[in-house]
Amino acid sequence: MASTSTGTDTSVEGLSPIGNNPSNSWLYNPATGLIDLTREDSTSDPTALILKTTTHPICINPAKTALIIIDMQNFFLSSALGRVTSSAGLAAADALLTTGIPAARDEGIRVVWVNWGLTDEEVDTMPPSMMKAFGAYEMPASSSYGEDTYSNLPKRKKKARTIYKGLGVDLGPVELGDGTTVEAGRVLMRDTWNAALCPPLDGEYRKGLQDVWIHKNRMSALWGQHSDLQDFLDKEGLTTLLFAGVNTDQCVGGTLADAFSRGFDCILLKDAVATTSPQFATDSWEWNCANTYGFVTSCGALRRE
Repeated sequence: MASTSTGTDTSVEGLSPIGNNPSNSWLYNPATGLIDLTREDSTSDPTALILKTTTHPICINPAKTALIIIDMQNFFLSSALGRVTSSAGLAAADALLTTGIPAARDEGIRVVWVNWGLTDEEVDTMPPSMMKAFGAYEMPASSSYGEDTYSNLPKRKKKARTIYKGLGVDLGPVELGDGTTVEAGRVLMRDTWNAALCPPLDGEYRKGLQDVWIHKNRMSALWGQHSDLQDFLDKEGLTTLLFAGVNTDQCVGGTLADAFSRGFDCILLKDAVATTSPQFATDSWEWNCANTYGFVTSCGALRRE
């Protein structure tokens, strides 16, 4: 699909630009519905990849694309910490292992592992809102604020106090499925067992010679004026991001929304994300990703037909 411009006119016969900057625009083909995200001439480029999504077919440049895998860590997925062994998170991990990651690597798409990995300084300066998110704070059965004040509200899923002790708090020893015991370490601190990738994905990460590991210290890996993820994406010239990981409506969604605001092309891999929130949370994110933030597809779409 040609993206040649004539003078200051970015239009191509039969195609409509999406964006006003000739060097940073998509091209829409109203005859086919295809949206070209490559920002360059992709007609004769054999590496250009067309993906089916829930709304439009899109064309991407694998060399400018990254698979962003967020928080697939023991803290969120390990049965040793009471996580359900048949969880949606593990199903998402399986989709990545069997299809998403191999397909991305075959296409030359960079695989970027973005995970919680805190330092002591970051924990010491963490705002209370984030501390509450990783603690267990419940209302007593009876309260001086009135017995009926909270009784009619929807029941909230209780957080396990053995896990949600607060960021940086030691989880102590945990027993693994093979009977061995490990020190789980402090909650989501760097270089601890609980902050490590779950074993199958950890093995996959170690096989990826071009894979990158990036620490984050908030739910969004792109929060604030500066972040390690932003620096890496800019340095490598990556403009299209495929999102996977947990939780869909928290760390994945937070990073995706910030990426959208910063001008990245955002594509949610719906079978490679999961959350413990009710189904409506997933439905909302898929709806908004498809209709506002970008596009929704699956790992299988990365395989060339």
